[in-house]
Amino acid sequence: MLVQQERWALAILILVFGLVAGGAALLEALGPGAFAVPFSPDLADGTLAVVHGPVEDVVAASGGHLICRVGGVRIFMPASAVPEPVPAKGELVECFGLVSTYSGAKELVLREARDLRHVDQE
Repeated sequence: MLVQQERWALAILILVFGLVAGGAALLEALGPGAFAVPFSPDLADGTLAVVHGPVEDVVAASGGHLICRVGGVRIFMPASAVPEPVPAKGELVECFGLVSTYSGAKELVLREARDLRHVDQE
């Protein structure tokens, strides 16, 4: 049987666990869009940014990586983050990723396949 202090400690632990789980679920439901800023070449590396627009170009790189150009911004998708179906030229997409500098130019690097969303054309 638990004594009074142990019951209080257990209740507090359960409460903290519930708060952390609830917060994690809320952040997951909000998605990256709630925290991303529109892409700009002036952003610092590591900033979460978003790009909207049509896919202008798609290039398959070695190792299964994919490089796209969306709204004039280079999007790098590591092999582990290439979505199915692969984006096609002309599709409207929304990409969330981290700003990175590659060969002196800013690009957006996707972290997961779900960071590229196909937008329904109206």
